[in-house]
Amino acid sequence: MSKQDITTKINEQEYAEILQRAVTEIYTARTSIARQVNSATNSVYWNLGKLLFEKQLVEGYGSGVVKQLSVDLKIEFPDMGLSPRNLWNMKHFYERYSQSSIKLRQAVAVLPWGHNLVLINH
Repeated sequence: MSKQDITTKINEQEYAEILQRAVTEIYTARTSIARQVNSATNSVYWNLGKLLFEKQLVEGYGSGVVKQLSVDLKIEFPDMGLSPRNLWNMKHFYERYSQSSIKLRQAVAVLPWGHNLVLINH
């Protein structure tokens, strides 16, 4: 069925409205998915940072452990950005906000990781 056949059954304005609503639905879903992925990623990074904090790893003393952890995690999750530097950033992320108000923690939880890096490293 051609576009011309479709538009003869409903007028072009109605079709344009259907198309626009469909496009809006898809963009809305994509935005929602991106937010959910960002939130889940920050949650994982928070929990990894907490784990490193609780094990009292510090740069210098815990460097060997973090380096090996990075190597092993990269084998399992090669596309996740689990370098030693990023693992230390996760620990700093947890340290920076773990004692903060719930409102602040909720605010930083929705920020992209790159924005959180700017905040914790400055």
